[in-house]
Amino acid sequence: MVAGADTKITIEGAIEDIDVCASGFTTAVQCKYHEQADKFTLGKIYKPILLMLEHFSKNFTITPTVYYRLFCHFPNQSGSQTLTNSELKTVLATESDPLKTIIKRIAPGFDRDEFLKRFTIEFGQSTDALQQTVLEALRAKGFSAEDVEAIIYPNAIHRIVELATKPSVTDRTVDPLIFLRDLQDVRQVTFTRWTRELATRAQIFKRLRGDLRPSLGHNARGRTFVLDPSTIERFDEDVVRFIKKFVERYCCKYLHSNPPLFMIVGNYDVNGLETRLHDAGLRCANGFVGTSFRSEELFRRPMVKRSPFAIEFSLRLAGRANVTENPPKRPDELFLVNVTNDPWENPDVNIHRFEIEHLSDLEYVLQLRNNYA
Repeated sequence: MVAGADTKITIEGAIEDIDVCASGFTTAVQCKYHEQADKFTLGKIYKPILLMLEHFSKNFTITPTVYYRLFCHFPNQSGSQTLTNSELKTVLATESDPLKTIIKRIAPGFDRDEFLKRFTIEFGQSTDALQQTVLEALRAKGFSAEDVEAIIYPNAIHRIVELATKPSVTDRTVDPLIFLRDLQDVRQVTFTRWTRELATRAQIFKRLRGDLRPSLGHNARGRTFVLDPSTIERFDEDVVRFIKKFVERYCCKYLHSNPPLFMIVGNYDVNGLETRLHDAGLRCANGFVGTSFRSEELFRRPMVKRSPFAIEFSLRLAGRANVTENPPKRPDELFLVNVTNDPWENPDVNIHRFEIEHLSDLEYVLQLRNNYA
């Protein structure tokens, strides 16, 4: 479906997954994918048909007119088809108890023929093929070919996901022309939980690694990580290895005199983590003097010996809630890992946002491993 002028699109619409509102009518689109199914059978789409019929039965006289489109994918199926009166009777005669519950909600007296006129089944491409079609459409809109796969497309997906989570229908409604215009200003790779699911993930990872390489190559860079362990799988099992890899790569010689700061949000045993890091051969500055936290102790520079290289501590570690003061000098790089906002965000700071499921994702983009697992 191509949205025309004066069209508004609602993600997770009032009617279906996607509501496309044009002058005089609305197209309610529900998406169902059956990539593993051998072939199309009517029984596989009973539920979405009944849900659309339920809405129609209660709203078929409203203006603008609502049309219903079931967009689905089955292997070796293409084109579109309508539903016959006989097929609709078969759907309504189902013996499935969960579906009978939906049927009971269908208002009596609806115009069956009118529903069949408004209802269409459209067989679409596989997810990978559909992504390629979207990429071509974005290129046709004038976006740079080298940016489409790694920047524009993943940012578009990320913004759609954000729209889908907004509480009100109004907030989930966009003008497609404005949506595309805003994408023109995007210059930074977006790394989200959805990145791994995209057909362009290899290009996204490659671009992100390339964008980060110059800053990671600076010796005296001030780097701060803010991590939310509650949203990262196997965080407790992997965090020591992750920090050790980062320190051994980026705080391992005399010119690396500004150890990175790792701040942990939420209710996490930071003291226990410090003990584990110590046992792994890493000394931490934790900001505590006795039982009291002092920010100047956390941010002080370590004593460093040139030859052989030795450093008093190789990282800073703190619970985010303890660090209430701004640092004496803003970090050069602020890495927000599964963290939406942070008080240290500033236009003069390079901010890198990551939504990850595993620390291995972060290891890959930070050049700590050569493949993403």
